[in-house]
Amino acid sequence: MKSFRLKPRHGLAEPAIWCAGIGLLCFFLAYSSPPSRVLTLPLGLVYLGIAAGAWQEWRGAVVTGAVLFSLAVVMRIYVLATDFSVGKAGSALVFAWLAYKFVMALRNWDAVEDRGDPPADEEKPMISIVLFLSEPKSLDESVLTEIVEEAWGGDYTSENEDERDGFVVGHTPFFIVKSKTGVFAVHNHPVPYFDDVEEVAGEIGELRLRKAVLDHRAWLSVDLLSPGDESLPLEAYYPAIIRLVYELSDETTSLVYRPETGQVNLWSDDVLEVLLMPSGEERFNRVQNEVPVIRVEADDEEMAAAVSEARRRWSEFVDAFERRGEGDKFSIKAPVTVAGETEFIWIEVDGIASGVVFGKLGNRPVSLEGLTLGSPVEISVADLNDWCFSIKDSEPVGLFTLKAIEAAKNRFRSQVEQGEEA
Repeated sequence: MKSFRLKPRHGLAEPAIWCAGIGLLCFFLAYSSPPSRVLTLPLGLVYLGIAAGAWQEWRGAVVTGAVLFSLAVVMRIYVLATDFSVGKAGSALVFAWLAYKFVMALRNWDAVEDRGDPPADEEKPMISIVLFLSEPKSLDESVLTEIVEEAWGGDYTSENEDERDGFVVGHTPFFIVKSKTGVFAVHNHPVPYFDDVEEVAGEIGELRLRKAVLDHRAWLSVDLLSPGDESLPLEAYYPAIIRLVYELSDETTSLVYRPETGQVNLWSDDVLEVLLMPSGEERFNRVQNEVPVIRVEADDEEMAAAVSEARRRWSEFVDAFERRGEGDKFSIKAPVTVAGETEFIWIEVDGIASGVVFGKLGNRPVSLEGLTLGSPVEISVADLNDWCFSIKDSEPVGLFTLKAIEAAKNRFRSQVEQGEEA
């Protein structure tokens, strides 16, 4: 048995994922409607079996999928002839597409085996955007339809098929959205995105990102399943995905992730602004809307030397602050403690008097309860850790601890890489 991390050949990745989604949907229906379990539970097992077998490139599973979905199409057409509905028509199209994919895989099976082609989807990136949520999101077919219409415009509810721009079918955790742009999957799962959240978080050096990964309890994503125009590069579908992701986001959204490249960032207005720009998906992980928070050991010699220099040269900061003009920026870094939790955080300085610095938090704390970006604080000069100021457009002065933090980040990265090699 090959690893499930390796994508299958024969174009089987997409139909396998769809089968798995339909199987999970059957399990959900079995859970929410006990009387239907006699049918939905066995069907869920069959669909998941086909999905696993197709992913493993088992020819028998592909044959089963081709036969099962062909029969499902015939049955759907028979039902539609007497009892038409948009949902049934949509499922008929999905079943027809799955039957076609399995049949084409069987037709080309021997040729692919002879050529020894690499997995077909290795050349096809996964076009998807994932949002990490602090709590599960309530989502059903009607709500998602309204969100789709808000994001993309058009009519997804008209009973007149000629006037309709597409349709939405499914239930949490899996929906299918058919539009003129293409076919998309919307996942909405009330569980963490990663199987081993702590292991993944342990490989993240930036403390806010690490906390967002540790604290998320649910996730949703929008994935491209089938492009509407095969002549376009797959990356051209990111703007549509991002528009829908934007409408799906809310106050529980903490992190945005691009599986294709591993790009990740905290969800914020700055990140969203870049995402909505042309080709924004290529740049959003380079948006640094917050000062990075990296853990540095208390006995770090390079950090201790940097802090000593900042304190020794504190008078330079005070002199410049007293002569400050409009547009000049002054900040210090110092420890802030709340309920036993301490963070070294940048503070925008408003005033200095009697050995005390008055200001407001210049970046969002990781775990200081009751404090957020812009919260007012008072810091003793004796607790000073670093300082920085810039006069108009000149280069900043200070930032003594920056090199020590960068060195700590590089050490952390090396430890992670060595662990992966081991």
